[in-house]
Amino acid sequence: MSWEAIAGISSAVIALCAFFLTIWQTCITRKHNKLSVTPHLTTWTHSDKSKSLYSVELLNNGIGPALINHFEIQVDGYPMIGEGLEPIEKALKLLFPQYQYTSSQSFVSKGYMMSAKETRNLVTIQFHGENLPDPEEVEHATKRARLLIEYESIYKDKATLDTSKFQALPMQ
Repeated sequence: MSWEAIAGISSAVIALCAFFLTIWQTCITRKHNKLSVTPHLTTWTHSDKSKSLYSVELLNNGIGPALINHFEIQVDGYPMIGEGLEPIEKALKLLFPQYQYTSSQSFVSKGYMMSAKETRNLVTIQFHGENLPDPEEVEHATKRARLLIEYESIYKDKATLDTSKFQALPMQ
């Protein structure tokens, strides 16, 4: 075999290795880019038991925006149907029928893009009057409620927040 043939084969092998290394690097870069914009929705609860004040916040503690595809509240497995704030108001009436309270609510609808690090107060409820629930009653009532949010990243990777499982389900 001549030196020209060896040099030609060597050049072809080096070029082929460079080609496959470039493909591998492209795959790694794409995976990194997807991870660098991954949203992660979760809930956070606050309470001031001395004031009978309770609240639930929705927050995106991921590093990318979350496009909301579906937002649903269920009580005892039954979806609360309605427009705007109606589902939250219906859920509160089912969970706390025997108590007097004032509340403020907000919701996110399909198509809403929740930015990274954004926090939204879903519901704040303050009980008043002579008959106040024990903190354990409030905790039990909130366990009867389920928040189900389907969302996706800007790369269209889908995920679900399901508070009955107390964690976000992984992106697929």
